Amino acid sequence: MKSLLYIFLPCKQIYPVGCTYLADYVHKRRPEVRQRILDLSQIPPGERSKAIRETAENVRPDLVCFSWRDIQIFSPHEGDASLEQAFNFYYSPNPFKKLAASLSGLKSLYQYYAGIRTNLAHVWLIRKICPDARIMIGGGAFGAFAEQLIEKLPEGTIGILGEGEEAVLKMVEGRPLDGERFIARENGKTITGAGQSYTKLDDLAVDLPYIASVFPQHTAYRDDCIGVQSKRGCPYDCAFCLYPYLEGKSVRYRPAALVVQDIAQHYRQWGTRRFWFTDAQFITGKAAYPQCTEIMERIIAERLEIEWSGYIRTSLITSELATLMVRSGVGDLEVAITSGSQEVLNSLHMGFMLDRLYDGCRYLAEAGFRGKVILNYSLNAPDETEATLRDSIESYKRVAAILGEDRVFPMMFFLGIQPHTDLE
Repeated sequence: MKSLLYIFLPCKQIYPVGCTYLADYVHKRRPEVRQRILDLSQIPPGERSKAIRETAENVRPDLVCFSWRDIQIFSPHEGDASLEQAFNFYYSPNPFKKLAASLSGLKSLYQYYAGIRTNLAHVWLIRKICPDARIMIGGGAFGAFAEQLIEKLPEGTIGILGEGEEAVLKMVEGRPLDGERFIARENGKTITGAGQSYTKLDDLAVDLPYIASVFPQHTAYRDDCIGVQSKRGCPYDCAFCLYPYLEGKSVRYRPAALVVQDIAQHYRQWGTRRFWFTDAQFITGKAAYPQCTEIMERIIAERLEIEWSGYIRTSLITSELATLMVRSGVGDLEVAITSGSQEVLNSLHMGFMLDRLYDGCRYLAEAGFRGKVILNYSLNAPDETEATLRDSIESYKRVAAILGEDRVFPMMFFLGIQPHTDLE
């Protein structure tokens, strides 16, 4: 194959780090292949089909890879009042609020299904304008609902479950997808690939000037938060989470030097000052302490004045790690406390003790942490009761007493029932 087009399907604005890793991986092994990244999130909805046509005509791709990151909108975030409307619909004594909430709920459902249909239409458009091109699709959203989505895609589309570097490279080189985890439809039947080849992370480093040359829209992210991956895999078994299914339970680490090299490139070449570790958990366990420590020490040694964050298990934070976190520029933190009841946490296989979580918060406070902490609570666990809900309120009060009420923000959401999880 001579040309490859990546299409990042629309979602909230977020740097398409997965596409950049794929493009860089292929380039280092097949530098003669022409590549282009198209980020539909940066294009108004009414102009996306035109952008796909123009880019495809310019690139003339032999392979088109779609990245589908988001599929569910029913979660609280800025600009989305779906949770508030749900509470009004079920519990408000005001009939007018109930009516308004029901109409808003119908609007959310319409937007949800319309968004799915639109993304599917983008794939069908590529099949129409590039009839000879091979099509691949991956990403978290596709991986979660692969069995349902593959039936709605053009026959011959290859869906990748989990990471895709080796699978894409095999397609480029014309090799069979032996040993890859994939799903496809051929002759009206669904076929799946067995096994999973995990990408070696020892030399996974991004050539930023090359990425800028194949991703013209990168300028939109220069002042934004950039995603950086330091490891893949999650050793935990949380009942609602897809990370172990998508990335595997074995944790694989990138060398700390390469992680900080990526950060330094963006810092010096793009002027980026905010970074997000895209790992399932930045601190996955005690085995991750050496790598996390080295990453933070290198950030300090390189004099990179950045703000960084990621998903952090505060239950694993030690006094030494807290000091390094603050010195290296840790910003606001999202903490998936889930529940303030140890009984509920155990039933969800969360794998941490609340007392250790409080200790981690205390270490952060002692180290001089001045950021905000967002406590994510789920209120619909199978074993949730009024008593456990009260425990959650008390847990918020304990964290607020340690870090300061003005810097601790409880966020309520509900566990989604997703395929390939215990909740299913």
